[in-house]
Amino acid sequence: MISAPVWIIFIICGTVLLGADILLTVMLIKQRGRAKRQRDDIEEKDTRIEELQTSIALSQIKPHFLYNSLNTIYVLCGKDLNKGRQAISDLSDYLRSNIGSIDSRLPIPFEEEMEHVKKYLALEKLRFPEEFTVSIVTPVTDFSLPALTIQPLVENAVRHGVVQRGEGGIILISTRETDTHYIVSISDNGPGFDPEGVISDSAEHIGIRNVRERLERLSGGELEIRSTTGYGTEAVIRIPKPAID
Repeated sequence: MISAPVWIIFIICGTVLLGADILLTVMLIKQRGRAKRQRDDIEEKDTRIEELQTSIALSQIKPHFLYNSLNTIYVLCGKDLNKGRQAISDLSDYLRSNIGSIDSRLPIPFEEEMEHVKKYLALEKLRFPEEFTVSIVTPVTDFSLPALTIQPLVENAVRHGVVQRGEGGIILISTRETDTHYIVSISDNGPGFDPEGVISDSAEHIGIRNVRERLERLSGGELEIRSTTGYGTEAVIRIPKPAID
């Protein structure tokens, strides 16, 4: 017959084993729950990025811009067929880049984004040949950023900046780098605005918010808008450099 102390040991061991089994089961359930939440977060993030990409791409295909560009090309073809053909090519490339960006969930090379910007500016210069000039100073180009990040900011500089001056407008697009960041600046000498007076649900503000959110989600970057009434506006993009092991 087994003595009482041995029974006690059996009971204690059984209790410990049962407790360990229960604890392990609880941990597995929590781990599965955590894994599911992570998958849900990733799916939600991917869905949000896709929504942002689609939103910004479609928002940049503005009916008035298409109408004005096509009307300008129509007139141009009657005066200079070669320039008209080039303008058609620029518009086609511009639209292709916008639609293509919907499927672009990864950052693209800076120079690829700038090609899109140049197509846009070429079309706007057809409409406003005397109103503004563009200076591009980009010694730093070896980095990536979300598609349709610079172009919406340049469009704001054209529409709400230099064109409002009537003449003598200047847009400067420049890049530089620090030890920790790549920096892109888009500045204009337009009328500027009071940041405190911007309507939060305006189309321009929503577009800027979209750019800012995609920068943060896809590159860990940030966007800062500086503007002073009567002096112009500057949009500054900062993208962190990859960590070096």
